[in-house]
Amino acid sequence: MTKKEVGILENWVEPCCFEIEIVKEGNCRAGHKLGERFEFEWNTPQGVCSESYVGMYPVIHSLRVLGDMRELGSDERNVRIYNCPSRVIQFRIKATYRCNLCGVHLDIISNGVPGKRLENRDDDLWVRVCDKCYEKYDDYTLVWSKS
Repeated sequence: MTKKEVGILENWVEPCCFEIEIVKEGNCRAGHKLGERFEFEWNTPQGVCSESYVGMYPVIHSLRVLGDMRELGSDERNVRIYNCPSRVIQFRIKATYRCNLCGVHLDIISNGVPGKRLENRDDDLWVRVCDKCYEKYDDYTLVWSKS
């Protein structure tokens, strides 16, 4: 029996969001100050020094794909301290994870982020959902379009 398809484009929630906080300040050409925060999902956060963002992007990408920052010496799986290229400013990068369909927070456990993957027509459409959305959409095949 073929499953009915359901489009998820209009319900899509970015699975990973970030908070960058300045935890050490100094003479900064970008004017960053202690305690300053930036929150973002997919797009580059406005106001962050471009040189610093380019340098921290590999960390951000690793967190986006559930990389474990403890392997790099961090105390927490989803948090990393990053020093700007000039070694003046220190950023604390923290990732949080959400259900792709309803946005509910997904907890981080020692070995990853629990969540279930739903069937989709496109192998490159990676969807992690909470238990409630899994039950709701388990009888469907997900497609990247409007319902």
